[in-house]
Amino acid sequence: MSYILLIEDNQATADMVVRIFSAAGHEVRHFIRGLDGAKVARQARPSVVLLDFNLPDVDGRTMALVLKRQLGGRAAPPIVAVTARTGDGEMQVARALGCDAFVPKPFVPEELLKLVQELIEHDVAKQSSAK
Repeated sequence: MSYILLIEDNQATADMVVRIFSAAGHEVRHFIRGLDGAKVARQARPSVVLLDFNLPDVDGRTMALVLKRQLGGRAAPPIVAVTARTGDGEMQVARALGCDAFVPKPFVPEELLKLVQELIEHDVAKQSSAK
């Protein structure tokens, strides 16, 4: 079973993501505050991090950079920016900060699920070949 860390301050979005991923067999841990999510990520490595950029306690872009470093740099789990920040260059900023994918809101839930499952499979294969 995969463990998805969801850092999202919009409860309706979080409820939808939790419902869809749970139905697909994933464990989802949801945090509204970025610092709370980062603490848990350091204690138990998630399979994927779904990260909103608009958080109440910290800029999600900064959180992406911090999480990538704290969770192992290139060996860190995939981080997916799921954000309403869709201005020019936002995707490039997300990539530069270590995000493995960028999903603008609103999104199609099934497409997010498919993307995350592909990232998990790729990360598992990468870890296996590194051993």
